[in-house]
Amino acid sequence: MNIAEKMVRTLIDRARAYDSKEQIDDYETDPDSGESDAVESLLTGNIDPIRTEIEDWLGSLDEEAQAELVALYWIGRGDYEGRDFPDAVREARSRRSGPTEDYLLGAPMLGDYLELGLDAVIEADVFDDA
Repeated sequence: MNIAEKMVRTLIDRARAYDSKEQIDDYETDPDSGESDAVESLLTGNIDPIRTEIEDWLGSLDEEAQAELVALYWIGRGDYEGRDFPDAVREARSRRSGPTEDYLLGAPMLGDYLELGLDAVIEADVFDDA
């Protein structure tokens, strides 16, 4: 493994925080005061600090670690079994066609599926913590 379990668990928490927000496209701050409404923290759009944090973190990982995260997501989603983790990683590497952060942040239930996948891989005893 190129990625530690603790790092994946942190990503799961951040992904859940991001997934819990409502997508908006036209949110603006008050033009008179420049202040934002309290509901801004519950909304996400083009500029979202949690999304930016996740994008930056994912972008800083090497390609192998990114493929491992995609494989964990697929396992959690049910495309593979936990014991098939090495095969899923190979498939993720071969199918990569764009930035991993765009793929994962566009995926539904990212935090939940990552957790299910991580737990399945650990249970299958194929997760070798970095």
